[in-house]
Amino acid sequence: MRTGAEDGPDDAEGALSARQRELWQQFVGGGWVLYRAVFREIDQTSADWRLLEVLSYAPQMRISDLAEATQIGLSTVSRQVSRFMDCGYVERVASVEEDARQKWVKITDKGMAEVAPILEARDRAVRRLIVDRLSEDEFEQLCGLFGTLGARISEDHA
Repeated sequence: MRTGAEDGPDDAEGALSARQRELWQQFVGGGWVLYRAVFREIDQTSADWRLLEVLSYAPQMRISDLAEATQIGLSTVSRQVSRFMDCGYVERVASVEEDARQKWVKITDKGMAEVAPILEARDRAVRRLIVDRLSEDEFEQLCGLFGTLGARISEDHA
């Protein structure tokens, strides 16, 4: 998407225009500030709570689907699942498919109890840092744009 002819030549495959670079830096800078502020408030390792968060919304998942949903590498997710099984936060469930190689897991009541206060802290942080600082329309636009972008990137890699 071009921001205007004054920004430089139209080179869809090349470098960003000066204005596009400026906007990108605003996005990246603001994104990192927001990311750090949220995680400071919930005081958790993002990979740990993210995995439990995704499992808390699904009755059960394959480990490969959990890796895709969390955008965390499969080997890392496998290690986390093993660690969470040892803690009693996650348990294996019988495969719902014919392929026994697929490993299915679900969050336990103990895992739900572990992640609940983290998600509550996250919700408070998101409300304070984002929702309360944007209009309802701005918040909808922000989330909608990220959803659209994520879906389009996923389509490209399907």
